[in-house]
Amino acid sequence: MFRSMPKTELHMHLDGAVEVKTAGELIAAGAAPRAVKETGLSAPLSYETLYRRLVAERPLATQAELLKYYDLPIALLQSEEALKRVTDELLRAKAADNVRYCEIRYAPQLHCVEGMSVRRVAESVAGAARRACARYNIRARLIVVGMRSHSHESNTDMLYSALEADTYGMIGGADLAGPEAADPDPASQKPFLDEARKLGLGVTLHCGELPGSAGTIRRCVDLIAPDRIAHGSGAADDEGLCRLLSERGIQLDLCPTSNIQAGLYKDYTEFPAAALHKRGVPISISTDSPVISGLSLSEEYHRMAIQGRLSAADIWKINLNSSDRAFADDSVKTALKEEFLSWAKDVSELY
Repeated sequence: MFRSMPKTELHMHLDGAVEVKTAGELIAAGAAPRAVKETGLSAPLSYETLYRRLVAERPLATQAELLKYYDLPIALLQSEEALKRVTDELLRAKAADNVRYCEIRYAPQLHCVEGMSVRRVAESVAGAARRACARYNIRARLIVVGMRSHSHESNTDMLYSALEADTYGMIGGADLAGPEAADPDPASQKPFLDEARKLGLGVTLHCGELPGSAGTIRRCVDLIAPDRIAHGSGAADDEGLCRLLSERGIQLDLCPTSNIQAGLYKDYTEFPAAALHKRGVPISISTDSPVISGLSLSEEYHRMAIQGRLSAADIWKINLNSSDRAFADDSVKTALKEEFLSWAKDVSELY
């Protein structure tokens, strides 16, 4: 049922979607040799070796360990060809899983190690996404990511360069990411996120994954007033914060498997998606990084239905409401809702 269900996915990273076979072929073709060498790899490589470097099969001790799985993908995504290929393959895989709309996050500055400009990066990703949407009959938007480790001036410059390069109108939002433990306070990045809002973009930021992070989420809500928060599961520890998120309609774009792999939760039963949903907090469910986490959105839904204390009807409601909070035009949201409701009208398990 979940595979046939039309779905919306709002939290997904391009550099977490480099397929194992693609990584091997890029390395064999000599992609980004200096950066790849710095990861400790050199061709020829077996499929098994690359799989272990790209897919986090087991829970890890810390979030920092999970973030290391991004090192090789980022090293490989340093050319127009690689960016275009991985963007195309990601949207092809999502369409095959019957994801009807998705948002792809990427940090342009991370793909400039080998000399590409932010503009070339943005042109490559936007153009590939536009073509893939037409090719695979899927709708998508891009979210450009500023890094906590960069100055707000640098992130703002990136934002303007990316928007100028996006002649296709694919960019719908801006995000802030990077190790939260090292820099939990978003105050220094407020000018960047405020500028994104002035430019008409949806605003989200990575926040609230770590234990005891409810206070950080509240500060982000008060200071930034984002439209959505990437992750944010730590809000479950604070009933007052849950009420605030519900009242303001700030959605948490949750990624259960990714957080479990990072050692933040023991299992799906412990992950608080059901508790947040019961309290009226808007949530979505996504894969975060489909290759690193090793699953499709249908599989993520299934895991939450079997182990995560969410019914099929709960998941359908979450999925349907997620479309309303997409960083897309109203016409896209309307078309999605019509398509979703048409599919569901005879599926009794969802009502």
